[in-house]
Amino acid sequence: MIREPRSAFVGRHRELEALQSLLDASSLVTLTGVGGAGKTRLAMRAANRYAEHEGIDCWFVPLESVQDPQRVPLAVVRALPLADQSGRDPLEVVVAALRDTPAILVLDNCEQIIDAAASFTDELLLALPKLTVLATSRRPLELDGELVYAVPPLSMEAASEGPSEAVSLLVARARAADAAFELGPTEEESAAELCRSLDGLPLAIELAATRLRTLSIAELASGLSSRFTLLRSGSRSAVGRQRTLRAVVDWSYELCSPEQRELWCALAVFSGPFDLEAAAAVGGYTIEDIVDPLDALVAQSVVEADHETGRFRMLETIRGYGRERAEEEGRSPVLTRRHLDHFASVAASSRVDWYGPGQTAVLARLRADRAELQSALSVATAMATDTALALFSDLCYHWAVGGFIPEGRGWATRVLALPGGSATHRVPALINAAWLCLLQGDLDEAAARLDEADSQRQGASFSTDRAATIRVELHRWRGTHAMFSGRPRDAVGEFEASIRAAQECGHPEEALLAQFQLTTALSHLREPDAARAGRDALAYAESVDETWMRAHALWSLSLAAFVERDLDAAERFARKAIVTDRGFDDPVGECLMLEVLSWVGAERGLADRAAILLGATDARWQLIGSAITVHGPQLAAHHDRCVDELRRRLGPQRYDKLVGAGGHLDSDEAVAFALEPKATVAGGLSAREREVAMRIHRGMSNREIAGELVLSVRTVDTHVQRILGKLGFSSRAQIAAWYEATFASASPIT
Repeated sequence: MIREPRSAFVGRHRELEALQSLLDASSLVTLTGVGGAGKTRLAMRAANRYAEHEGIDCWFVPLESVQDPQRVPLAVVRALPLADQSGRDPLEVVVAALRDTPAILVLDNCEQIIDAAASFTDELLLALPKLTVLATSRRPLELDGELVYAVPPLSMEAASEGPSEAVSLLVARARAADAAFELGPTEEESAAELCRSLDGLPLAIELAATRLRTLSIAELASGLSSRFTLLRSGSRSAVGRQRTLRAVVDWSYELCSPEQRELWCALAVFSGPFDLEAAAAVGGYTIEDIVDPLDALVAQSVVEADHETGRFRMLETIRGYGRERAEEEGRSPVLTRRHLDHFASVAASSRVDWYGPGQTAVLARLRADRAELQSALSVATAMATDTALALFSDLCYHWAVGGFIPEGRGWATRVLALPGGSATHRVPALINAAWLCLLQGDLDEAAARLDEADSQRQGASFSTDRAATIRVELHRWRGTHAMFSGRPRDAVGEFEASIRAAQECGHPEEALLAQFQLTTALSHLREPDAARAGRDALAYAESVDETWMRAHALWSLSLAAFVERDLDAAERFARKAIVTDRGFDDPVGECLMLEVLSWVGAERGLADRAAILLGATDARWQLIGSAITVHGPQLAAHHDRCVDELRRRLGPQRYDKLVGAGGHLDSDEAVAFALEPKATVAGGLSAREREVAMRIHRGMSNREIAGELVLSVRTVDTHVQRILGKLGFSSRAQIAAWYEATFASASPIT
């Protein structure tokens, strides 16, 4: 058996199970991962477990000190208990010793002599069919039959019966350094945050733990900006290059080619995950040319590739090192400028390409790039006022549609307060700032922003086309301001002017926002054929395969139908709007659609269901810093009548309980609940499944349910899966809300 370090082995249960399966399936498994990820320790434990399970020998070959590729075979001979001094070829010696003996051989730290290690491993496996090799390296050996396992950081998720693996390691190593160390109840979250800041890397956590002899967790966390000097080890048993965090990352850096090092420094400018296009832009490559050097960094565990999203990321430790190197080499200003230019281009494209079939992808990309857009805005505000104003304006749909309204208003205040800046860039920023104010009900500031934009228009150097669309926007948002202020008649005139201006300048897509709002305003006035503008918006949106305005046009038609007391049409349009909007993640639109469905439910006497929908809607409004009252007194009146009716039917206590149940549904769960058929009743559940659902409604875990019903946990797991399947749900929160609406009214409220 391999002699493991005396310090406690912490966590890694999932990784050990996965490696057991891989070792059963292949004679060559390679553990890859960034330096400090714990590859060596995990390999030792996995090899010992496998050897014990199979009843075979287990050997460990350290290669970190081998610099001459020709000495790899000799290192293997020396690691085995062989007395051969004959001067024979080392491969012959190993083959002769292990020919009839099943064994597992750990080749540790292959990266610096990767070609020689791969060649010798290949020869060994060809000559010894009973041999299993478990290698550790920062890049794969790239041999036939090799199974590669990327060692992840320690889990940050708290266990059901204790802290996360990362925090458990921190505490274990801190106690090893100071037996009196205890993690206080108030320090648990700080410890978790410290481990997150260290990327969950075992080496970094172990080095940090030794500092807890003299520093508190808070003091240690505050010093992580200088992590490469702070995190050092006093352990004499540590390999030299693992006694400081810098030495570990230096080692990875030295293994890279000059081109790979340059790309490492370039990619360090990102704040979060990035895509291939962004990597190429910042690195100064074409898309075609960056693939090979980026793939090399992935292979060496410097960059992580997420195959599900198609994006890449760097651990903060690796990113921080790259930034330091870029700063030392004087490359930071160039890299920062490239980063800003790229994301300014992304933002500009999102505004120009907004209307059409790619709209969902545009919004998803902006969300995925959120951290980079924030970083680019920060740089722009320090660099040039016009650049900052333009970037803020180009992100208008990200702020208003993507659900980042408070964040957008914060940036509006910041960029509009910058000195200088041309009217050409300031006017669009003022208009978009007004839109965000309207969405949060700040009518006074919205009016002031619109007035200032109007007054500065004459000093702007707009193209004829842009000047026309600015006029469209000013009429539109003045109309919205009037409607939200309770003046729908004034709003109608502004919306009609905006629609005419959009059509006259050849931009019918710019009329859509005013068209659906015109239907809303006319519905408030109880005008005949109020739905006509909404139908026009729907027809055009469908013709260009647009999602956002199609959903809002459907919502306006549902409102018009509700005002006319056509509840069937109101529900049909609202449900169709939600289906259209589903997956687009437009929180304002989603809230408006759920509002109408809750009003319809209340009118039809479906009080329990309506209250749950209302609770889900209220929670969503709060999340984005808005409310139904923001959208004008007429919509607020519909909402208030619904609340009054539900309170009258249900009583205050039950109403509050149902609204609370709805508030626990997340966005996807609320939409799924809204689209469920009303007549679910028992949902086809058996008596036992209803008992389980009742206990889920009480907030009990599967283990607690099993104890109360005298069942096995596995049986309860099965019941829960069947309940989810029968009801078409995906979470326990949905089951709880469904039970509240379906059965709890027949039970005493506790």
